Amino acid sequence: MKQTLKYAIVFLAGAICATAGSAYGAEAIKTISAKLRPDIKVSVNGKQLDASAISYNNTTYLPLRKAAEAVGGKIELNGKDINIVTNTPSNQIPLPTSSNPDEKITSKQNGYSILREGAEKNGISIRDINYNSETNTLTFTNTEFTVMVQDHFTPNCDAYRGDKNYVYIRDSLLKQISEFYEKMDK
Repeated sequence: MKQTLKYAIVFLAGAICATAGSAYGAEAIKTISAKLRPDIKVSVNGKQLDASAISYNNTTYLPLRKAAEAVGGKIELNGKDINIVTNTPSNQIPLPTSSNPDEKITSKQNGYSILREGAEKNGISIRDINYNSETNTLTFTNTEFTVMVQDHFTPNCDAYRGDKNYVYIRDSLLKQISEFYEKMDK
């Protein structure tokens, strides 16, 4: 009899301990009521995202995978951890181009090109151009070149911010940087 009572108490204590953890964990997950908002249009760099926003508690949420893919990233899931990986290092920012591929944007000043287009024309990878918004400077990976970006055009400046916030850079400077990269490759 004592033996049976002992087994019953141990069994009961084990059952209490086993269910206490699951009851505690169940509180973390709860059902909410949110609104699907197809009226909210989301676009990244002028391209509309193929996903609907969700509104909950005065906050708008987007599907994480769609948002990451729109900026060239991907989602990695590892158990309970979510990691967003992008191809753009954190010290680089995407440089603007024309939102209309048929539109040819040209500088109002002779001898200057839009940074992205001029770099590509001279064989300089956009990934090698780093913009520091605090100092308003451009640096080029593996070079000593640092270019100050002025707020507006002044004669003989190396780079300036122009229409639609495009950065324009002096063509002769891009050619000089391109030649530097060519010498490095040899």
